[in-house]
Amino acid sequence: MALERAIETVRKLVPDLEGRISQFEVETFEMDDELLDAFCEELARMSGDLQTGLDTANNEMIRVAAHSIKGMGGTMGLPEISILAQEIELTLRGGQMDRCTELCKALIEWSREFVSKNQ
Repeated sequence: MALERAIETVRKLVPDLEGRISQFEVETFEMDDELLDAFCEELARMSGDLQTGLDTANNEMIRVAAHSIKGMGGTMGLPEISILAQEIELTLRGGQMDRCTELCKALIEWSREFVSKNQ
């Protein structure tokens, strides 16, 4: 349920989602508990870094965290999250801080929900 809501949120925030999704799609596989735990641990850490980056206006911290989440999402078969993280990178690079903040908050919220439901 949380994942479906996250996908809908990403669709609202990134209008061209469908056109970009293929670059992050991977062959589906069943996640084992160990892999899921490692993903959740790293996702919690990176979303914490996103929040800290927002709180301290540290654009480099935001960029690194978004970039890491982008790669992790692709690896785990969550292309929508990768695209949301990519959009954070693009808005940050373009100096669109209001939009970047909105996207970061959405990703942080999704990350917290995902971690809480999977641990």
